[in-house]
Amino acid sequence: MRTVDVMLSFPSQIMVFAAVALLGVNVQNVILANIFIKWAWYARMIRTGVMQYRDRNFIQFSRCIGTPERFVLFRHLVPSIAADLVVLASLDVGWAIINISTLSFLGLGVQPPVPEWGAMLNEAKNVLTSNPVQMLAPGIAIVLVVSAFNLMGDALRDVLDPKEAEG
Repeated sequence: MRTVDVMLSFPSQIMVFAAVALLGVNVQNVILANIFIKWAWYARMIRTGVMQYRDRNFIQFSRCIGTPERFVLFRHLVPSIAADLVVLASLDVGWAIINISTLSFLGLGVQPPVPEWGAMLNEAKNVLTSNPVQMLAPGIAIVLVVSAFNLMGDALRDVLDPKEAEG
C-alpha cells in the first residue's frame, strides 16, 4: 500500500502529463496514461472494501465451516465491494473524458485530423471573438456526457448499495 500512497500523493493531472510526455502523443498513449494514473484509486477502494467486510459474520461463518478462500472471495467479498467499484468506474469515465479533452485542448492529447472535443475547443478559441458559437457544440457535448456518467454513477449507487436495500 505504500506504492499506492506514493501514487496518490502526486496530482493526477501532472502524472498524466508526464506519462503522455514519456509515451508519446497519440490516442492509445493518452488512454494508457489515464489508466496508469487511476489504478491506485481502485487498489485503495478494493483494499478498503475487503478490510470492511472481512470480519463480518457471514465471512467468518464461511471460514469456520471450511469454505475455500476462493469461494469466500468470489461469493462474498467481490459482490460486497462490486457496487462501490461500479460507481467509481462510472465516475471515472467522466473524469477521463474531461482529462482527455484537457490534454487535447493543450495540444498534448489526440492530434488532428482525429476529431476530439478538447481539440475542437482549442481550434474554436482562435475565433472566439468573431464566432463564439463554434465553442458551444464541443463544450455542451462535454458537459452533457460527463453529467450523464455522473448521474449514472449516482443511480448505480442507489440501485447497487446493499445498505440501501436493508433500510
